[in-house]
Amino acid sequence: MLAVPERIGLRGRAVAPFRLSGLAGLAAAVAVALGLSGALHLSIPVELALIATAIAVFLGLALATKAMTGRETLIYYHHEIAVLAAVAAVAAVLGAPVLSHLDVTAAGLGAFLACGRVGCLFAGCCHGRPARHGVIYGPGHADHGFPEYLVGVPVVPVQAIEAAAAAALVVLCVSVVPSTPGAAFGAYVTGYAVIRFGLELLRGDPVRRYWHGLSEAQWTSLAVVGVMAALAAMGLVPGLGEHLAALATLGLAALLVGHRPSTAVLHPGHVRELATRFPAARAGRPVLAETSQGVRLSTGTVAGITHYTMTRPRRPLRDAEVEELARLISWLGGVRAPARIVAGPAGAYHVVVGDPVED
Repeated sequence: MLAVPERIGLRGRAVAPFRLSGLAGLAAAVAVALGLSGALHLSIPVELALIATAIAVFLGLALATKAMTGRETLIYYHHEIAVLAAVAAVAAVLGAPVLSHLDVTAAGLGAFLACGRVGCLFAGCCHGRPARHGVIYGPGHADHGFPEYLVGVPVVPVQAIEAAAAAALVVLCVSVVPSTPGAAFGAYVTGYAVIRFGLELLRGDPVRRYWHGLSEAQWTSLAVVGVMAALAAMGLVPGLGEHLAALATLGLAALLVGHRPSTAVLHPGHVRELATRFPAARAGRPVLAETSQGVRLSTGTVAGITHYTMTRPRRPLRDAEVEELARLISWLGGVRAPARIVAGPAGAYHVVVGDPVED
């Protein structure tokens, strides 16, 4: 497990890692874009104009989102789509090779994302679900939006996984850029869509929109790959076979995931539901509640031992679900020792957390 610091030292000063990673990401994106432009013998002045366009679109979208929602929110997918569309439009107006500049821009976006997700890792945003092993955030992160009930609970370092995946996509883009104009663009956009669809299953931030079992980002991934396949079918971008294969893969995954996504006991919404039940239990008061998934939970504390009884009448709990729930309620209760599980009659399970108080 790794405890994540809220700030890091740099030249004797404490610096917010999120801002530092944003600046590093911008520098990396510009360097990658200009380097690839030079390798492809593209016009550097045109590429500088496209970089300026991308930055303006990114900042403009961020400001517009803040004005509409009242808070600063950066949704990568929104920025990716807006930046690539704007770059394509400006390149076409300037008479520049659109696909080649899209190749360059896509690689730059990947470099920016790789650095940006490192900042997310330190900031605690876009965090993962509770897990046996992972990163641990402290109270300082809760002051900036990290769920207070997950402070001290190990969560999947999904931001680091996405950063590594984005870096790998940049390497892929660089390797295919000299081949066919538009190949790197297609590889990055479709490749990221497939990766992001899967990573959504590891995300644990509760303020996320779901529709028919899939998150907003998963629906966006499906739409993006569908558009890329359509563009390839019209001959506007290369790689029709690859895009169709990715679309079929995501379509099948959507059917499987969408069938029972919110029924996972570690679904972010369900974790938040359970977390709201624990303050009373920790104070020694009994709690009896039923979650949206039909899990009935009763709890109390006797002689220093916190005990829980859980059951799900309509759909009996599976052993794996019981283990996940037991581990989760131990963490949410501030106990790191393994919980003891005792199977009871009628599909009920008893979970004992803590050690008895000795007289």
